[in-house]
Amino acid sequence: MCGACGIKPDWAGPVVAGPLRRRDIARCLNKLVTSVKVVDMPRGWMVTRPTGASTPTQTFDELIQALIPRARHNSWEQLEQSVLDIPAPLRVDDNQEPWPVSDINDAHATEVLTAVKHLPAHMKLAAFALGAHTCDFEGTVSATFGENQHLQAHPGHLRHHTS
Repeated sequence: MCGACGIKPDWAGPVVAGPLRRRDIARCLNKLVTSVKVVDMPRGWMVTRPTGASTPTQTFDELIQALIPRARHNSWEQLEQSVLDIPAPLRVDDNQEPWPVSDINDAHATEVLTAVKHLPAHMKLAAFALGAHTCDFEGTVSATFGENQHLQAHPGHLRHHTS
């Protein structure tokens, strides 16, 4: 996508697109960032702060950026514990789209969110992306979302490219 139609290209689009996945991601992030309200909408999400001010987001990165100032987890352990308390959705839109490939391959990356096995990949991706920007860590972290579904991140930067 070039953006000429008004829709911004989104590296995570194949993983997060669709009404059920956007709904699940909103529910997940509402549990992790309780000081805002995330609502899914066609082609994105709306983030509403306690003051009532709202920010529409079209891409996954815009959504995560809107939440960073309000995030409350500063360690992967805290984040993982909160993610474990999120119920799995009753209805999941199975995603057959290709998974984004990490543009780094650090064999010494620390695996995070390992206990989170009950959530679909798109919800775990939302938690991982938030943690990549808000948890204190050094080096590289990695998460596994399913078979052949992995991403790595450096502090403050979720590494990715589409293939």
